[in-house]
Amino acid sequence: MAFVKDKVTVKVNSNEFVWDPKNGLFTFDGAPALLFWDSAIELFLKTIEEVSGEVVSKTVYEATGYRMGHLVSSYYSGRRDLEQLLEEYSDIYRNAGWGNVKIAYYNFEEKRAVVQLTNSWEHRIFNNTDKETAGVLLPSHWAGVFTGLFEQKVWYKINKSQLDGNEYDEIEIFPSDVTPSRNIFELARQKETEHILELEQKVKERTEELSTLVKELSSPIIPVLKGILVVPLIGNFNEERVANFIERSLLGFSRQQGSYLLIDLTGVKGLDSYTMDGIQKLILSIRLVGGECFVVGISAEQAIMMSKTNIQLNNVHTFATLQQGVEFAIEQIGFEIKRKKAK
Repeated sequence: MAFVKDKVTVKVNSNEFVWDPKNGLFTFDGAPALLFWDSAIELFLKTIEEVSGEVVSKTVYEATGYRMGHLVSSYYSGRRDLEQLLEEYSDIYRNAGWGNVKIAYYNFEEKRAVVQLTNSWEHRIFNNTDKETAGVLLPSHWAGVFTGLFEQKVWYKINKSQLDGNEYDEIEIFPSDVTPSRNIFELARQKETEHILELEQKVKERTEELSTLVKELSSPIIPVLKGILVVPLIGNFNEERVANFIERSLLGFSRQQGSYLLIDLTGVKGLDSYTMDGIQKLILSIRLVGGECFVVGISAEQAIMMSKTNIQLNNVHTFATLQQGVEFAIEQIGFEIKRKKAK
């Protein structure tokens, strides 16, 4: 150990560590570095998982490890003495407290390698947690290192893990189009797809709710007096609405033991074929259950439109206003409306 002014320099094999207490700096082979407790790194990784979730965190770890490895290999770009360089890598990681590294196999032509890690910081951290699968940060880190050394995209596969009781973590490196950037893109697309599906489901549920509400509000059965009911038509009709309109009207008429059903057209601006066909079918249906329909609220425009169609209202009472229809129905059931005498 040598003291240079206020600095402390330590040589470990070929690596040099320098502490500069005065300026609060620490360098590793001349490059600024940081020292962390394992517990601090564990807390850092746990926080990422808590915030981002397991799937997103895995992609973040892989991207971070890969880029770190690629950065390390860039420091040694242009060197072709790979055996010597790989030995230096092993010394660097071991001396920095990253655990023991053994390059069990490598082939520059095939762009393949096998790395064995023992007592790595990632294993030390996960070994003290409840994780059951090996970490991905260091395996992807070595994929980044060899991508730089082989000058070709490679990826990793974990063949063995110390968490499974093996003597070491074994990482196989091989040529692949998989990259952290592609993983991030796939993850983003997956999340986007999930979000779209969630929105589609919400839209579907909301549409069903609104459809039910429209059905309930578009043709309500309103009792006026005993035996007299009114069904106001609102908006335009299609085949589905016509069928629902007839069904709801018949059920309401039967349940309330109606005698007369007033079909009110006041809220209908125009009369299309679906609406007129629905009116005719409802009139016939009500007659089949022993009731009678009146058509009320007919405007001059609607009367003209009806005259130009095949709708059959010859035997149906029609009125210009709802009031006229109600008064007529009241007379039919034997009641009479009289003005109350003033006192």
